[in-house]
Amino acid sequence: MKAKGFLVLLALLPLVGCRLVLPEHPYYNAHETELLTPTASERWVYFYGDAMTVDLEGQPLALAPGNGGSPWAVPGALWVNGMPLWRELRPPVRPQVQAGYDPATGEMVVETRTALAASWYYDGFSWYKLGGYLAAGKTVVYTPKPAAPRFGNLTPGENRVIVAELEARARGRRMVVFDRAFPVFPRYRFDPAPWVYRRTSLRVQTELPYRPVVTVRPWRLLKSGGYAAYKGRTPLAYLACTQKGVGELWQLAFGNQRPVPPPPTLAPGHCLAGFFWGLKATGGYQVTVLSGRLEGKVFAVRLDLKKPAPGAIVTQALTSPFVLLDLGVRPAEVRFFDAKGRLLARAVAE
Repeated sequence: MKAKGFLVLLALLPLVGCRLVLPEHPYYNAHETELLTPTASERWVYFYGDAMTVDLEGQPLALAPGNGGSPWAVPGALWVNGMPLWRELRPPVRPQVQAGYDPATGEMVVETRTALAASWYYDGFSWYKLGGYLAAGKTVVYTPKPAAPRFGNLTPGENRVIVAELEARARGRRMVVFDRAFPVFPRYRFDPAPWVYRRTSLRVQTELPYRPVVTVRPWRLLKSGGYAAYKGRTPLAYLACTQKGVGELWQLAFGNQRPVPPPPTLAPGHCLAGFFWGLKATGGYQVTVLSGRLEGKVFAVRLDLKKPAPGAIVTQALTSPFVLLDLGVRPAEVRFFDAKGRLLARAVAE
């Protein structure tokens, strides 16, 4: 017990001689958001605190409690000269970040010349997070992940208003919102100065150019075909990270051949993966690899699955389409997706 009390005393020592500093009344806080769109640069400022009048570079701003009634109103924020916020319009500035979209893979390429805190994508209906912090001078491929946007230093109320404003302006169209790490414009000069001055900078991109994703391929295609030994009706994934596993994978692919071709020797640090579409009643089915990339500990493979066209002349025999890959790395799991990003099958290392 003595030792525990001594530890508590040590934890309190840094507080000795310190006191909590509170603002003197009257006081106010200012929360600024830059909305950098292709047509204009907007600066929105919400104020909180006491009713008072402040000077903004020679212009008086009367801060007073409001009564709502505006889609831009934020609960608890003071109104400014009878409006729910201070809003200034300026000409657009040159974007320092851009995103491109590859519809074949569902992925997005972000190129930046300024640091980003986060990147968000809106498809006209739902929001997705692309990624977190990104330094300047980077080009990164992102797979959009469903997530509610949370921008910069905004309060929850401010965030709701900004999200609703962006969605209304999008009118069901796609856009990307970049949460910049640094604002574009200098701080406003208020007199008296605010007790707290928060700043958030959002770059809005409304046109998404086509940008094919060029995947760095540590993997290589080993084999593909239509007559695997796998006789299941549903898709199957297999991840082989040992020589024994490679032998089992080879049996799934070539076990109906006589003689069975010898399996390859597994290279150090490599795993092999196989995707088996399942037993088909005819020929004309084909599996093609679109892309492959390591995402953390998961290797994601996107496939193009082609079925025979209605009325096509095909082999009237049972087939079993498959593809085998040398991943070039040792992931904990492999996942196979179709061209639209839907999960087909997954497997962990045997």
